[in-house]
Amino acid sequence: MENLITNNLFEFYKLIGSSSEFLHCKDGYCYVKAGNLSWPNIVFDLDNEQINYQNLYNRIKTNEIANKVFLHQNETIETQLLKCNFKLISSIIGMYLDLDKVTKPVNDFSTIHQVNNGASAAEFARIASQAFGYNILPTTIKPLVDCPELKLFIGQYHNKYVSCGMLLLDKQRVSGLHMIGSLPEYRGLGLGKKMTNKLLFEAFENLSTQAVLGASIAGEKVYSKLGFIKQGDFKSYIV
Repeated sequence: MENLITNNLFEFYKLIGSSSEFLHCKDGYCYVKAGNLSWPNIVFDLDNEQINYQNLYNRIKTNEIANKVFLHQNETIETQLLKCNFKLISSIIGMYLDLDKVTKPVNDFSTIHQVNNGASAAEFARIASQAFGYNILPTTIKPLVDCPELKLFIGQYHNKYVSCGMLLLDKQRVSGLHMIGSLPEYRGLGLGKKMTNKLLFEAFENLSTQAVLGASIAGEKVYSKLGFIKQGDFKSYIV
């Protein structure tokens, strides 16, 4: 199950990078580096057999490539990163849900709309930037509208768009829930849970048997109540 979560996360970043033409894969790792220090800015899919960790450190230090290394917990790789003075800064929890063990959400999502043009893509970028605390450019989001395997949604509260979420149907037909968030002043209103249920509804529509996501410690409690099960950690390192 850990591989299903990892594959979906990495496919997610590869899709975003390739859609905007800032995906690079060589020397034992991939990275995506959007412009103007915006999201995504991440090194991932490390191959311990090929990678030169000191070279990786130097390339990040000189701002040649993306500035954060993201990986599923791996003692061998993490030991090498620490030897080269990388620093652990954060972690998220990998979680999965067997869809055949839960009930399909009722299709009652009139306040949630799919992103299908440049204007709604810009709205998604605005909401996500404020929700997650880092800059997300509309030019990164707009190309994703035309990706058949990816669906983007924005949600309203009192006729104002304030929440967001993405769903990726990957090559193994696993549905990954990504970028679930809301504007800070609208938290505590159940908007994140509603968006999660909308994405789960779409996962059922995809005929997926599993849904996966990465959760914060606070988010784990919310997703656990929906039936998601913890399956390993994903860690981020910087120089």
